[in-house]
Amino acid sequence: MGELEKEERIKSALEKQFGGAVSNASVQRRNRVWAEVETAKLPEVMAWLKAEGFNHLATVSGFDEGENLGAYYHTTDFKTVVNIKAKTPRANPVLPSVLSVFPGALSYERELVDMFGIKVQGLPPGRRYPLPDDFPTDQYPLRKDWKFVPPANETEAD
Repeated sequence: MGELEKEERIKSALEKQFGGAVSNASVQRRNRVWAEVETAKLPEVMAWLKAEGFNHLATVSGFDEGENLGAYYHTTDFKTVVNIKAKTPRANPVLPSVLSVFPGALSYERELVDMFGIKVQGLPPGRRYPLPDDFPTDQYPLRKDWKFVPPANETEAD
C-alpha cells in the first residue's frame, strides 16, 4: 500500500459519496484528511463518516474567517483524522447540530454558540458553556473583532 493510499481513498470516497457538497478535499500528510462541506450536508457527512468507522468525534474547533464563521469537526478511527469544515455567513451564522450522530458534541456545540455566536439548529435548550450564565449574550470572545465591554456597573479597574 502506498504511503498515503488510505488517506486518498477516504478523500475520494467523500467526494464520490457527496459530489459537489464536498469541496477543497485534500490529504496534507499521513493520517490527515481535510474537506469542506456544504453546511446543510454536515450531519449527513458526519453520519457517513461514522458508518465508515470514524466513530469518535475528537473535538470541534470554531473559527472566524471575517465574512464567515464556522467549525472544523475532527473525527477519527483512532489512526486517521478526518477534518470536516463547515462555514456560515457572519451576518446570520447558523450550523446544523450533529448531536443525532455524535451525542458527545453537546459541549462543543454550546461552545460555538457562546464563543462565536453561531446558532446551532437542533441544539436543545440548556445552560451556557463555557461562559457563565450572566456573561452578556451579545458578546462573543473568540470572534476576531471582539472587544471586552464591561457591564455598566463595573469598570476595568475593579
